[in-house]
Amino acid sequence: MQTVFTFYAGRMFLLRFAGLLIFFVVILQMLDLLNKSSDILAIDGAGGAELLRYIQLRAPQIVSQFTPFAALLAIVLTLAGLSHTSEITVMRAAGMSVNRVLMPFGFMCALIMVAHFTFHETVTVKSSEALDYWEANDYALNLPEDQETRTNIRLSFDSEFIEAESAELSDGRTTMRGVTIYRVNDDGIAESVIEARSALHEEGVWRLFDVRSLDPATLTVRQSDSAVWTNSLDPDFLFALALKPDQTSLGELIRKIGQLREDQADARDAMTSFLSRFSKPMSTLVMPLLGAIAGFGVHRQGVLLVRAVTGSALGFTYFVAENLALALGKLGVIPAIIGAFFPLALFLIVGFSIILSMEN
Repeated sequence: MQTVFTFYAGRMFLLRFAGLLIFFVVILQMLDLLNKSSDILAIDGAGGAELLRYIQLRAPQIVSQFTPFAALLAIVLTLAGLSHTSEITVMRAAGMSVNRVLMPFGFMCALIMVAHFTFHETVTVKSSEALDYWEANDYALNLPEDQETRTNIRLSFDSEFIEAESAELSDGRTTMRGVTIYRVNDDGIAESVIEARSALHEEGVWRLFDVRSLDPATLTVRQSDSAVWTNSLDPDFLFALALKPDQTSLGELIRKIGQLREDQADARDAMTSFLSRFSKPMSTLVMPLLGAIAGFGVHRQGVLLVRAVTGSALGFTYFVAENLALALGKLGVIPAIIGAFFPLALFLIVGFSIILSMEN
């Protein structure tokens, strides 16, 4: 009987999980496409193929983001359904413990965790990088292959705060576009502001083009076709500082973190993001513990809907705590390992406490 229940409950959960994940992907992809379709089709020659390409690149991000959500809701719905039909009561009367009832859900969540991690590292990372490169080039057609691109760059180096719309590495040359440079003194006050259409790094020197410079002291603006930018920022260090962990393979991310530490740069953001690549898939393992309250308990302790809502609320509280801890870790407020794994450890304890209380 226990073996039959294991296969029955595991299959029921897996079907609900797949249905919910497909539902999230379809609905969110449609809403996102409505928001982006006008920009994609604004390019001459763009059509249905470009919309399909956008869906192909965007859908993996949605899958990776909402896999734990789908697992949580699938567990709550499955356990609530089994409780409503008294199947859990029958299994408990037959001698099955709470842990034994939850075993098929834990096993399926472990498989989902492995699949989630593998899918993210092999598909989502590459599609995110390709989509970011395409968006940085305004959804242009027939783009050359991206060798390496960074977008929305903001960093501080050599007493300068540097902003750039993008940085590209092509044929051994590094180009930044939409560059703004704030030169600041020791008190953090801007001494000058330089804007340039682009910046090119050749033969160890940065050269700015279409330059406008502002002197805040005299409020004078100077313009020139080109100028030399005297900054020791080399392209390798630039790309390490402007690293986007969610678009970088684990091997490359480890190398970049090592380079940042070697250059005594701030690696807290990158390190927290690296650890979160493991902690986020592992969050699926917590869902059976947090959603278990939906399937156990007698009716005098509360109606089924209240227990289902409570289980869902515990799961969503975990996601809020996870995002908060990751943000604090990236800012350096707490150590990276705490930011990545503390919510996981805390809610594992909460989940096991719930299981023990129901067992007793």
